[in-house]
Amino acid sequence: MATVLAGLVVCSVLGQSGLAPTQSPAPAAGTAQISGTIKNAVDDKPLARARVVAASGVLQEPRAAVTNSDGTYSFTDLPAGDYTLSATRTGFAAQVYGQGRSMSGTPVTVSAAQKMANIDMTLAPAGVIVGRILDEDGSAFAGAVVEALMTRTEAGTSVLFSVASSQTDDRGEFRLFGLAPGAYYVSAQDPAFRAISSPRGVLHYSPTYYPGTPFADQAKTIAVASTGDPARIEFRIRLVPPARVSGQLVAYDGKPLLSAAVIMSPQSGQGVPIPAPDDITLQPDGRFQFTHVVPGRYEIRARGQTNPAGAALFAVFPADVMGTDVQGISLTLHPGAIVEGRVLVETRHAMKPPTLSNLRVRTPFADGNAFGDALTGTVQPDGTFAIRGVMSGAHQFVLEGLEPPWVLKSVMLHGSDVTDLEVPVAERAQIQDVRITITDESSEVSGLVQNARDLPVPNVGVMVFSKVPLFWLRTNRRMRVTYTDRDGRFSVPGLPAGEYLAVASSTIDEADLGHRERIQALQAYAIPFRIATADGRARVTLHVAPPVPPAPAR
Repeated sequence: MATVLAGLVVCSVLGQSGLAPTQSPAPAAGTAQISGTIKNAVDDKPLARARVVAASGVLQEPRAAVTNSDGTYSFTDLPAGDYTLSATRTGFAAQVYGQGRSMSGTPVTVSAAQKMANIDMTLAPAGVIVGRILDEDGSAFAGAVVEALMTRTEAGTSVLFSVASSQTDDRGEFRLFGLAPGAYYVSAQDPAFRAISSPRGVLHYSPTYYPGTPFADQAKTIAVASTGDPARIEFRIRLVPPARVSGQLVAYDGKPLLSAAVIMSPQSGQGVPIPAPDDITLQPDGRFQFTHVVPGRYEIRARGQTNPAGAALFAVFPADVMGTDVQGISLTLHPGAIVEGRVLVETRHAMKPPTLSNLRVRTPFADGNAFGDALTGTVQPDGTFAIRGVMSGAHQFVLEGLEPPWVLKSVMLHGSDVTDLEVPVAERAQIQDVRITITDESSEVSGLVQNARDLPVPNVGVMVFSKVPLFWLRTNRRMRVTYTDRDGRFSVPGLPAGEYLAVASSTIDEADLGHRERIQALQAYAIPFRIATADGRARVTLHVAPPVPPAPAR
């Protein structure tokens, strides 16, 4: 039955033939609990009235709580699941639980009826960046989107994260607040040019970075402190369109390519990480094209095969993209080196040897770029391996697939130990009789990270590296980055005997590995220690170093 009331039709449901009103599903019931304390990172005093949010896929909406006068909070009646917890308070930088190792934090997992206590967070008093954005003619730019950015390594790749955003007023002024002490990049973008239609399709203009460059590798950081006058900057916005980069791959001997791959990677340098172009077409005749390439300095690297049983072919080409198309690139592929050898097993503690066929020998470039060898190198059951194609340049031997307690002991080449050294590889070289030894004899360095009040600091980065700069290579086994647990403790297994340094900082990230300038800056705050033997143990106590500018982007 329907009734009309003031233009509205109201339906009455009679029996089972009508339509039932829409109802929201009942919220999931639960018996789990999560509790903790929010404190001031400076004086370790509890923070009252902080907002704590628990978000999870098992909830219809996030739960929220406000801390008590003693800084405590509690969530009860939670369904079992994974929860992301974040805390905010005016005047402090927001924090996600476990944020030290990932910008997205570390989820807290609870089962039914479980009581998870001591999920604590410390909030640092926030700093500010203020400034002014100008148009290219020097006039004030109103409505520009301004962001404070920082880099973190996610899944092995440097990723740029926005941690604060603002919009300029009619004077071109902006204010970025809520920033934890540290070093930040600042970008500005004209919202009208974020995405525009063109005969070539949708174009996405890249932002302009402080001090006024559209080229990400020329960006400079701004130091932010929680006390004192805020940092103030000013720069002009620039509009540079994305470009196309195209060319063709050809084999050195003119033979047709059976397979090929081409990538375009930002060159190592200062500044923010440029996303590698992934909009590419590669034709069977070797013609390739990258579209929507943002301004920057790149290397185009190509790999191909003309003989399934022969060595892979390689080529490299530097390309500067400045907003105009780069066309007609010719990449001539030449044979790489062939590397052959054997993996040997040394048992010291009667451990069961690993399955050799699960291991793979790699020869990445010393800077960590993995495109420099062919997709071969799998270890055979008898321990032999062959890499059929290694690009010319400086490489390092890496053994993938080892599980604790097994570690790499040594890499011998022609009687010399090259385990921790760069190995120069020439085109068409035949590198034979490489001897890679693995062992179940493993060392461990463990320790505790504390703040200025000697209290443990969870989820903070720790870098361990050799005292010898010769070993400061990204792929070197004497360099590691790890993070402290909930109790401020950390552990690094498998380091070879030697003299080391360890340092803890909220700005440490995997991207720091192999960057000499960054390591030198951290070295001033590092604590020395020594691992005496291959199975030696060492323990260190570290205090959190002040924020250090980030490493150059890769």
